Amino acid sequence: MNSKQMDKNEIRELIGRYGTDPELAHMRLDLSYFAAEVFNDAGQELHVVGYMLGSDRVTGRSPFGNGTDETVGVSAILRIGADLIVSAARLFELKHAYSAAALLRQLVEVEYLAWAFEHRKDDAELWLRSDREVREKFFRPAKLRAAANDRFRGVDYSYHCELGGHPVPGGVMLLAHSQDGFDQLLLSDLLGHVGRIWDHIVGWAKRSQHGESIRTRSLRMSERFQEWKAADRLVDLPPP
Repeated sequence: MNSKQMDKNEIRELIGRYGTDPELAHMRLDLSYFAAEVFNDAGQELHVVGYMLGSDRVTGRSPFGNGTDETVGVSAILRIGADLIVSAARLFELKHAYSAAALLRQLVEVEYLAWAFEHRKDDAELWLRSDREVREKFFRPAKLRAAANDRFRGVDYSYHCELGGHPVPGGVMLLAHSQDGFDQLLLSDLLGHVGRIWDHIVGWAKRSQHGESIRTRSLRMSERFQEWKAADRLVDLPPP
């Protein structure tokens, strides 16, 4: 039975049961910290590779003196993602779910960029070299959702804006020290976004000669995320 077939009481019961399970909470946090470490390590390696290798510096295409701005752009969103993941996980662990939700909203935007870097060949270097005008034209969340042909639902982004992205009344539900499992629902949602970001980066790595840092980590990441999905019933539920 999926979430569309459940009524609100059934969804609330699942959140209460699986959101308050201490073993599952530990699994979610452990996976968050593991994924953040993988993102950061792979991003650091890609940064070195992107600086050293490639023709952008020789041809004068890179304003930063990089060998390949595309590779450095991918490394940047991995390192940004790593910082957001570990910071949000620590806030969830400390029961500061409202602040964690604000970081989660930013991670959603990283997912949009990861999709663009996988599917639009020049976007990573365009983004790295961009000024505000270029980002407004090509990389605003609404622009990327439209470009992705409704792969990303605007209503999901709105959930995150309401729960932590902006100071609105709906976010008050996350301020209590005990959220009856809703904080863990958001942590599970965070992991879903993390997994999709990684999938897009793996897609980029399959076509890139500089993707070895990603490809060598792909199997272990896949195994860890499959273990979590098999155990966590919250994975199929929408945000509260």
